[in-house]
Amino acid sequence: MATANNQSASSPVCARCHQVNVSVTVRNEHLCQECFTKYVVTKVTKRLESNKLRAAFNEAPKLFLLPLSLGSSSVALLHVLHRQLEHRENRTGRRPFGLHVLFIDQSAVVQQPAFTQVWRSLKEHYPSHSYSTIGLEEVSNYDTDSNLNFSPLYAETGSNPRSSNRDRLEKSLSSLPSATSRADIIGIMRSQLVDAFAKRTCCDSILYGDSTTRLAERTLSETAKGRGGAVPWLTGDGKSPHGIKIVYPMRDLLRKEITAYTAMTTPPLTPFLLENTIGKKPSVSSKNITIEDLMGQYFESVEQNYPSIVANVVRTSGRLVAPTLSSQDDAVCRICRLPSPIGAEGLRWGGEQEGSVSTTCSNGNKDMPKLCFGCTRSTLNP
Repeated sequence: MATANNQSASSPVCARCHQVNVSVTVRNEHLCQECFTKYVVTKVTKRLESNKLRAAFNEAPKLFLLPLSLGSSSVALLHVLHRQLEHRENRTGRRPFGLHVLFIDQSAVVQQPAFTQVWRSLKEHYPSHSYSTIGLEEVSNYDTDSNLNFSPLYAETGSNPRSSNRDRLEKSLSSLPSATSRADIIGIMRSQLVDAFAKRTCCDSILYGDSTTRLAERTLSETAKGRGGAVPWLTGDGKSPHGIKIVYPMRDLLRKEITAYTAMTTPPLTPFLLENTIGKKPSVSSKNITIEDLMGQYFESVEQNYPSIVANVVRTSGRLVAPTLSSQDDAVCRICRLPSPIGAEGLRWGGEQEGSVSTTCSNGNKDMPKLCFGCTRSTLNP
């Protein structure tokens, strides 16, 4: 008995199965590799079930759009969903949903490692899904889609409408006042391009791979940028203001947990990750540091020793309820397309503060809705 106790003390076993040695510690719980894998898969499955995403047996399979950044969270989500679909098909002979995987190439505006080989390997490893790649500059080609129109931004920044999409995008972004402003507008374009693509391809929902850590970063960064009122739409599960359902199946998992999972799968998922998504550090130059960089650096340190703080940020933002919108009572920002409810403090184009929303711009155009406070700060030069 003493020998067994000494052996147990020197080699701790999994807290769940009590049979295998510990491979990873999850929020003070020691787990073996198999139990940790079940932990991750269960978190994703419960989130999918709570949003009622699976089609019934008498319904046609739904189609979900899965945007990939080729980071650990989105690739891990693809892996989990792929395994679930294989298991369900082997058991029942049908798939409850299909996946359309999308990658947005941002090389026109940001430094990005070559993704062609990684993308090709990913498609070969998960061949049963549809795949698409589009450049961020193609956002102009989707202007005819509902609720997507960046021509006001191009007009305000002096872009020539006869220039190529890439030139117009580069000039518009280069005219913005700071690195935070450029990162903000790029993020808005990317999000709206995903929404427009989902509508064009008739997808029922969008599944984002954002982790608890990423959602916590977004909550504070969007609040700091002046969009605190839009946090329920930017971080919560449910229908977006653009009319399509958005779900975050990985929202109950920390980034460090997902990173550990990508190394434990068979085979590991690390070959499918882009270099700049692993251990990305903020720029040394304070001029090029964005709010997103600062929030990422902060939560990267917090989640190591205080994971409950990260989870509490997301849990608290999840309690915020998006107000019911009415076309008669609410205006929409002409850049981010997020609602600006009547009575909310905002700025007209030109910086004049107002206490209620007006659909008239400072240039007198009554057909053009005003900017929200966040987009005003991002697009106006001081």
